[in-house]
Amino acid sequence: MSMSMSCATTSPRPWLAAVLAIAGVSALAPAHAHQVWLENAGGQARLHFGEFNDNLRETSPGRLDQFKGVPILEQQRTGAPAQRVDGQLGKDAFVYATTGTPDTLFATPTYPVIDRSKRNLPAMYWQPTARWVASLAKPVAPTAPLDLVPTGKPGELKVVYQGAPLPKAKVQLAAPSGWTREAEAGEDGTVTFVTPWKGQYVAEVKHSDKTPGEAHGAPYGEASYVTTLSFVLAEGMPSPSLPPAATPAPAGR
Repeated sequence: MSMSMSCATTSPRPWLAAVLAIAGVSALAPAHAHQVWLENAGGQARLHFGEFNDNLRETSPGRLDQFKGVPILEQQRTGAPAQRVDGQLGKDAFVYATTGTPDTLFATPTYPVIDRSKRNLPAMYWQPTARWVASLAKPVAPTAPLDLVPTGKPGELKVVYQGAPLPKAKVQLAAPSGWTREAEAGEDGTVTFVTPWKGQYVAEVKHSDKTPGEAHGAPYGEASYVTTLSFVLAEGMPSPSLPPAATPAPAGR
């Protein structure tokens, strides 16, 4: 399985380059598409919109206001029924108060169907989804149309679309420093990553489906799914920090 890695800064530090060489990782251009991802610490979960690897978090007032209301957060703990948590819109995230020690958090924000008629393209249904897990050592059952979940095996994640494994899906993993690496899912939908640094990671998978449908009362000709899985590793090498925070674009762009 091939892997590649990119950095939001101009070049890796010498010791970091050595680690990448050992891991068999090469440079790759950074991704630029927006995503949503969850962070959870100290009893507070935050659902961000932007680009984790570029340290870009959209704000309110701004592009964070383009979502239709505040998403519901689903919290799950072992041996307890799923709990729905209401949140509020903050300056750079939707904010939620979590209880106890959740095993997984899940959110599916609602975004208006995108009109692309000026480009002679059909309307697009864009569905971002975010999942947070407390540990990669415990398997998680997929629930979203496009989901990315840990299998319980070291470093192994599984891509599932409409309940079935999604072969050849491209999964990108952003490390705590903003470096990214990409792997292609096998026939069973699984990918395996090396995670040498401690800190926050965000994995992302995308899938496009050209089957027409309807969402939020509007027809569309193409559906685009972007799903993230975030987790924090308490053990590993110290990681460089994320690049300086990027400036959000004005709303409407």
